[in-house]
Amino acid sequence: MTAAMTISASDAYFKALCELDRDAYLSCFTTKAELRDPYGGEPFMGPDGLAKWFKGMERTWQEFSIKPVLQFKSGSRIAVQWEAQGRAKSGKNAQFYGINVFTLDDEGLISHLEGYWDFQLMVAQIS
Repeated sequence: MTAAMTISASDAYFKALCELDRDAYLSCFTTKAELRDPYGGEPFMGPDGLAKWFKGMERTWQEFSIKPVLQFKSGSRIAVQWEAQGRAKSGKNAQFYGINVFTLDDEGLISHLEGYWDFQLMVAQIS
């Protein structure tokens, strides 16, 4: 795996979220990917689980932006500190921060993702 693949995988992931583009989002992952976002909840597994997670994004946000701040690569993993903001369908705005830890396969696709951020804080802002 090259460094370019690593950067490309995370860049494509964040771009898909900013555009609320489900197909682009799903194309960032392997078919057996596991998503724990936020970490601590039940995992979302494979294309059906990932699509279910993304439907939550579509139901929640009318505008959404997430920007990588710092990236740290180690082997097949990359940790990314990010900041997000958006306007919910409720009309309220939210701003929140977190860290994602991506594990990439040999093709540069995401096989495992853990998101560390405060879900309750985000919900409180848009409720």
